[in-house]
Amino acid sequence: MKTTLFLAVFLSFASLHARTWTSNTGQTADAELVKVEGENVVVKMADGRTSSFPIARLSAADQAFIKEQGGKAPAVESKPVMPVSPPPAAAPKAPETVAKDQGEAKDAFIGTWEGYMADSDGSKHGEIRLVITADKITASNPQGNREMGAGTYQLTGRRIDATGTEGQFAGKKYEGIFELDGKTLKWCSANDNPRSQRPAKMQTNPQAGQFLMVLEKK
Repeated sequence: MKTTLFLAVFLSFASLHARTWTSNTGQTADAELVKVEGENVVVKMADGRTSSFPIARLSAADQAFIKEQGGKAPAVESKPVMPVSPPPAAAPKAPETVAKDQGEAKDAFIGTWEGYMADSDGSKHGEIRLVITADKITASNPQGNREMGAGTYQLTGRRIDATGTEGQFAGKKYEGIFELDGKTLKWCSANDNPRSQRPAKMQTNPQAGQFLMVLEKK
């Protein structure tokens, strides 16, 4: 029953897509329908913002579309306006600010981390220990304290690129992303296959040659 309900909800959302909305004064905006709340419609703009507008301020065609999605056609309202102006772009960070951010991230990396390799469903696959200094990462298997290899690494924003220099990692490159939350580090990386690409999300994907490590700082 839960599976059937999930599929029904998923398919209903999957069928929604960005469309051009028109106000009753002729203004237009491209947005995706999120939901209908009483006399209002909630849409997601191209820049990721969500906005709510009275259905009565939309064109007859848009009101008909909403009615097809299960919403109610409202009483006619003559007030116009459908703001579509994007927010001002954020000012780029100064080079010294970027350097400071990178330095703080690297400082937080330094230490001993222990955790596990995750399967695609998030379950534990195998244990691993990383000892990270300012310029080197050494990996070992906590069971038996068996050293696996070492390499250098570089942080850029939320990206991490490692190059093996010792042991089984020597000469291999690993392009990844990371999330650092206090003493928890999630590191998802492409494997050493040249065709593997940097992951876009924190999840092991064997078909794409991507693996996830979940680690705690000791």
